[in-house]
Amino acid sequence: MTARQPVILGVMSDTHGNRALMFRVADALIHTHHAEAIFHLGDDYADVEELRNAGYPVHGVPGLWCREYHNPRVPNTLIENLNGWVVAGAHAAQDIRGAAARAQIILTGHTHEAELRVVRRSLRVNPGHLKDAVNRGQPASYAVLVLDGDAVRASVHELSGAVRQELLVQREDLQA
Repeated sequence: MTARQPVILGVMSDTHGNRALMFRVADALIHTHHAEAIFHLGDDYADVEELRNAGYPVHGVPGLWCREYHNPRVPNTLIENLNGWVVAGAHAAQDIRGAAARAQIILTGHTHEAELRVVRRSLRVNPGHLKDAVNRGQPASYAVLVLDGDAVRASVHELSGAVRQELLVQREDLQA
């Protein structure tokens, strides 16, 4: 039996129309971090469309203030099974419920504050924001997840690519 190759995900949130920072980070996620997919966690949903139209492999949800957030044809929550890991994403924690709340990895934005932590058998990742170089006292940031067979390595990065925070979590610690 051959081991699965790790899956690398890029995570960004709260771009708020700042296309310059968004594309700069999208390029870094694909070309430097070798992400296979980018999760965009809202505010602004038009930014998701911009990335998609530019050819980036993006999965996205609308933010609370986006008109698409109230459109029943546009999901506010994503749930993906990637390399055997269940990953859920939404703009705000209030949208994580049902099956999404049982995911091993939960991605949210909204607060503009980057954070990595384990809560009740799930890894919680907030990549921070890309609204401006600094917003709400927080420097811009994004996250990278490396999903391996037995562990997930999550990291929050500054715009320079430098690691601000990193967390390695074993699969057994995220089992229900």
